[in-house]
Amino acid sequence: MTSELDIFVGNTTLIDEDVYRLWLDGYSVTDAVALRVRSGILEQTGATAAVLQSDTMDHYRTFHMLERLLHAPPKLLHQLIFQIPPSRQALLIERYYAFDEAFVREVLGKKLSKGTKKDLDDISTKTGITLKSCRRQGLCSHRLLC
Repeated sequence: MTSELDIFVGNTTLIDEDVYRLWLDGYSVTDAVALRVRSGILEQTGATAAVLQSDTMDHYRTFHMLERLLHAPPKLLHQLIFQIPPSRQALLIERYYAFDEAFVREVLGKKLSKGTKKDLDDISTKTGITLKSCRRQGLCSHRLLC
């Protein structure tokens, strides 16, 4: 029985902005890989589908670990676990707290409580924004307003 193991060692956390956007938009790893393949990345880079899958999963794991720090931006700025240049930290925070125009149009004038799942389901259906992205934006708006 043979096993394959991918290992990457480095000291600067690599952030692919396109993959970060897909994660913020709420796409699953499988959907993100499919979108990346359709964008022609395999031809541009010469990578295999397996490498692309591994790369996307690695980025998603990193974003998941960073998310708790993104909930409190000063924590991200002062943490020592991830070596991320300040300009990249600013980009992560800015994009995490950015809102889709369609989401904002639907939310304006509505009083969303933190747990209003039905409202977010309706907004997701109406705008075509994934439910996961609607939840992130709803939580961000709640944090900014409270």
